[in-house]
Amino acid sequence: MTNAKSASLRRTGTKGIESSRSRDSQGHNRVRPIATPQILILRTDAQVDEELDSALSAVPEVAPVTHYFDEIHAAADAARSYRPDIIIVELTGDMRSLAALSDELAAASPESSIVAVFQPDQMPDNVAESTVMIQALRLGVEDFVRRPISSRDLEQLLVRRLQRRERTPQDVGRTIAFISNKGGVGKSTTAVNVATALAERHPERVLLVDGSLQMGVCAAQLNLQPRTTIVDAWQERDRLDELLLRELTTGHPSGLDLLAAPKAAIDAIDIDDAIMSRVLMLARRSYDYVIIDTFPLFDRVVMAILDLSDLAYIVLENVVPTMQSIRGFFELLDDVEFAEQKQRVLLNRFTRSGSNPGLAEVESYLDRDVDHLIPFDRKVIQAVNTGQPFVLDAGRFSKSARAVRDIVVEIEEMASTSPNFDGGPGGVREVTSRQDGELETQVGELPQ
Repeated sequence: MTNAKSASLRRTGTKGIESSRSRDSQGHNRVRPIATPQILILRTDAQVDEELDSALSAVPEVAPVTHYFDEIHAAADAARSYRPDIIIVELTGDMRSLAALSDELAAASPESSIVAVFQPDQMPDNVAESTVMIQALRLGVEDFVRRPISSRDLEQLLVRRLQRRERTPQDVGRTIAFISNKGGVGKSTTAVNVATALAERHPERVLLVDGSLQMGVCAAQLNLQPRTTIVDAWQERDRLDELLLRELTTGHPSGLDLLAAPKAAIDAIDIDDAIMSRVLMLARRSYDYVIIDTFPLFDRVVMAILDLSDLAYIVLENVVPTMQSIRGFFELLDDVEFAEQKQRVLLNRFTRSGSNPGLAEVESYLDRDVDHLIPFDRKVIQAVNTGQPFVLDAGRFSKSARAVRDIVVEIEEMASTSPNFDGGPGGVREVTSRQDGELETQVGELPQ
């Protein structure tokens, strides 16, 4: 399992509020690794946290994400969002509470295994331990761990539960994020046009999520007036499912669906990583492609988006301050262990005029290859101002439109590979050629 490095933004650490963390082999706090098992813990005794963390640190082969709660409704809401592999609850001998607890958690995340931790000497004096365990099994508990929790017991539990839960992967759509830590680089415009071009080829199978919650512009660029936004998804979170999610979107003539950002930035205050994760997980079950425009700030919401992304396009311009900023952004992505194989460098609005660095200079400065290049085009600016994606009206000789369609082809090819796309053998690779400072991209199969 891949470990991620520590970052305080993944922790809230207060009672009743999610605390999401994992541990490496030395027991250091770490941000959620990509594609790791998730464990949700509901407890009132904080000592359980220390026991679990200590036991996990001694099992370096597994680096799960752990979510700690002490309140049932908060735990159930998180279970709906994260769909954890395992839910660990305290077993106290109170069967009524356990029944209510089991019902709520099973409804929130029916795929999760419910595991009870118990301390024999704290069971009611007049109730046999075996009786409590049998009753717990009847109420939906699938496994047990004695306290104090040992690393051996926990390792055996993880092996049992995770192996037992292995099944054919769900046919889910692919999630593609457009990210940058610098505003004004054309990230939203690129996301809108890529999503639109995809939708032309896959009508009603593409969802564009405007995750730039504070300053969403996707609706304006599509000339749409959404009546519902992601805020409505948050308000309806208790009954949110694939069908309701589709009802909250706004259709575009291209065949694209848009889940819009709120009209006012203040309305986004309640949109957190939990609801974003839930929205994206539901979206992947209902759409073949989920394209996400993000806010140019690395926060918990962006982390949640990256956690569920199969591919991320890092958008920049060949302007020195932007290049300086993006180089630091690469380091941040490395710190949170967002796999480089999932990253694509997209040089947008490229121009060789003036003192702007050329392609070779950009790559040398970044110490990264540029995967896609979209040249500067005044028609793109005109299209933005009219609310009409330029890719819809661009002529066949438009270099900008051709570059966007190259990205579309790459996404389609990625979607046809295994769920854990890594560019390895049998996967997709990019063959690049440079002419007159331009970058053309073709997608082909790697030789076996």
